Amino acid sequence: FNRMDVPEMVVTVGAAGITLVTNIVHPLNTGWTGGILFDDQVRSALRLPTLDAQYEVRTGSDLGLALMMTYPILVDSLIVAYWYRGSPDVALQMGLIDLEAFAITGAIEGTSNILAGRARPYSSECGTTIASDAPDCALPNARYRSFFSGHTALSFTSAALICAHHEALRLFDNFADHLTCAVGFVAATAIGTMRIMGDAHYFSDVFVGAVVGTTVGLTVPLLHHYKGSGPSKSTSAFHVNVVPGFGGAQVVGTF
Repeated sequence: FNRMDVPEMVVTVGAAGITLVTNIVHPLNTGWTGGILFDDQVRSALRLPTLDAQYEVRTGSDLGLALMMTYPILVDSLIVAYWYRGSPDVALQMGLIDLEAFAITGAIEGTSNILAGRARPYSSECGTTIASDAPDCALPNARYRSFFSGHTALSFTSAALICAHHEALRLFDNFADHLTCAVGFVAATAIGTMRIMGDAHYFSDVFVGAVVGTTVGLTVPLLHHYKGSGPSKSTSAFHVNVVPGFGGAQVVGTF
């Protein structure tokens, strides 16, 4: 498959720099508050009733994100490709692909946070159930970063990367490749749901994050690095297409 080249290294470093800067700079004061479409209904149905419970589930989503981002690099690249398969070069290329995808997702998400400046759902509770001087309410860099969900976007990027690697390279060379792919998306969905339960994001934030993360996580490895690749023509049968869907576009993968 196509190896990482110098231009891609530049893109990766540049995207990582944008991610860093946009997580430091305060979001614009756009005045965007409240939900759209089904946001308020989903929030009422999923938001946990107490602030302590919301903080706990947010912590759980932090842990889930850490595990999701660690898996493709630590497990797939280092343990499976490098140690189990004995392919250090493939492991290196997989790791570089992962870093590129994560950096691009982070840059898109950070830029969106800055330009959208959307208030998080819990903002309506500031001054009542949440103290006005609490960090969540007092710091603009935390309060106005609702659109879109970075936890969800990066989790779905990771899930898509896991699928791309396992379906293109057949890392386990059995049904476990398909199962790992499915479990990755289930875990990413759970993390996105936890962000709504913790009142940190609206449904629209999570939905857009899932679409962006999946698109980047599949596009970087499959449409560039793994295009036309695979152990053999008979096993390289994972395809990705963007097709019209209800209310927008859908990313469809078949294998």
